[in-house]
Amino acid sequence: MNDKKKLLEFLKSNRLMSLATYSDDLWISIVYYIVTNSFNFYFISDPKTKHGRDIATNKNIACAIADSHQRVKDNKKGVQIQGTASIVNNKIEIVNALISWNKVNPGFEKIINFKNIQKKILNDKIFKIEPKIIKFFNEELYGQEGYKIFKFGNKK
Repeated sequence: MNDKKKLLEFLKSNRLMSLATYSDDLWISIVYYIVTNSFNFYFISDPKTKHGRDIATNKNIACAIADSHQRVKDNKKGVQIQGTASIVNNKIEIVNALISWNKVNPGFEKIINFKNIQKKILNDKIFKIEPKIIKFFNEELYGQEGYKIFKFGNKK
């Protein structure tokens, strides 16, 4: 398995992301996320939240994902991400993101769905994170304090 596949496997094995935003000051939030095979991340949130308002003002974000079950003596794995975030407006992309999100995070399909977003029963929106850089810490692959940087500069 190549390094990019190992990175994707790690990302898909976790559910929570620390999301840092900035407008007039710094903010950090925890969001449930999904990731696609093309390394786009999606999360669902109300655009009126602090991080939602920040993204509307400044799309540049930073994220971190780590397995919180790691012990100090274990080989460390985690990622740091730099990229951009925006609200998804494309209907097909919204539907696909919701289907994937509900597969990964089951139990809310009757609430978190396209119909409820469309009818404004649910105020939440789908946010998309497009990474520019993912720094993958993985001591198992790269040795102690080892990491690899993946660049995604061709994404628009």
